[in-house]
Amino acid sequence: MKLVILSLTLLVVSFSVPATASAYQWFIYWRNSSLINGQIDYNCSGSTCNSPLYRAGSGSGTNACQHNNWIPLGSYNIPFHQDHYAGSAIQGRVWRLSDYQCSNGVTRTELFIHSEETSSNGQYCPTGGDDPFCWENANDYYSNGCVKVARNPVTNGASDLGRLDSWVHSIGAAQWLDVTS
Repeated sequence: MKLVILSLTLLVVSFSVPATASAYQWFIYWRNSSLINGQIDYNCSGSTCNSPLYRAGSGSGTNACQHNNWIPLGSYNIPFHQDHYAGSAIQGRVWRLSDYQCSNGVTRTELFIHSEETSSNGQYCPTGGDDPFCWENANDYYSNGCVKVARNPVTNGASDLGRLDSWVHSIGAAQWLDVTS
């Protein structure tokens, strides 16, 4: 008799959430104690849609509550995602993150997940040096406090940024970013 009751209980639980339900989506960024060797992926509830881990970087220093240093640990809302953002400092595929209030009084603003590309998702490399809309090498993982994902190299037809963006467009908009150590 106990075995039958246990089976019924498991049956009810397994059907309480439809297999196709996807209530919310989010990014997770692991800093990995490194400015340029972090990792980011895309997750959702209600199904198994975890993306692969992609290399990412953040900041130019480790004091998270100073401007231009790596992003502070915590959760950030994502007010919008744009594929053709035309900002003055960053362009292309971006996810805007909410501001972060540090305990020392500093408010971290203008936080994004992004790469180095033009608003048309191309590359503009006029100098042969470090151009802001051109992904040249691993030093491009450094940022002004945002989370940066590689625009190059292109592997199997897409960059890491392109693959992450494809996950978002196939599954649904991410609502937040969790930053962990």
